[in-house]
Amino acid sequence: MIEVMKEAALAAGSYMLNSDEREQTNKTNTKDFVTVADIKSQDIIRDKLRQKFPDTIILSEEDTEEERRQLYVSGYTGFVLDPIDGTYNFKRDMKESAISIGYIELYWANAGSGAYLNDRLIHVSSHSALSDASVSTSNSYDGEAMKRNLQRHLAIYEHSGEMPWTACNGSGVLIWAWVASGRTDAYHHNGLRPWDNAAAFCIASEAGARISRLDGTTARFTDADILVATPGVYGKLCAIFDDPAFDKKLLR
Repeated sequence: MIEVMKEAALAAGSYMLNSDEREQTNKTNTKDFVTVADIKSQDIIRDKLRQKFPDTIILSEEDTEEERRQLYVSGYTGFVLDPIDGTYNFKRDMKESAISIGYIELYWANAGSGAYLNDRLIHVSSHSALSDASVSTSNSYDGEAMKRNLQRHLAIYEHSGEMPWTACNGSGVLIWAWVASGRTDAYHHNGLRPWDNAAAFCIASEAGARISRLDGTTARFTDADILVATPGVYGKLCAIFDDPAFDKKLLR
């Protein structure tokens, strides 16, 4: 999906950079308007996206207010566009405008009924070798917790001799969901909170993930230290963490 979005953005961007179609129609005032180029950029993006995703909703800033109300409906999934952000700058040829293409996803699960991304049933990946696995941690506002996250991640390499592909972003909830959908293979952290874990715990469990505390004991969604992974990678990481030579302070 991301490659199609990039292709659409580049195509619309190329058009915008070379366009002089600046005729405008005012919306709310003389500084809030839409140009011919806004609409053409929107059409370029929509055409590119619809070629690959014909059944997916695509909403744009330039759609009617009634159409845009769909964005505020609980559970909305689909593309959200701003075909030219900075239309005033474009109109004045200031060369300070941008194109925005976003996609809103909904991960959800019911206990005993599977986990879903939008309406598609999801499952963890089948990866089991650390050498080709993607293992994630995430940032933390707690400096000491973050230090242990990074030290633990490096210790995985030191004890196994294999450095997995490393990801580290600012959303633990999203990484849980990525494990559930097979986008990454494991997530370890020691500074999580119940609001990070509650929904994600159910989604990952229903998608076939193994979940425990970092020391391998049973986890609850209220626990701060969590290991969640595809079964094969989970076993490898637990073996590393169980090694008597592994610094157990990194598991707290």
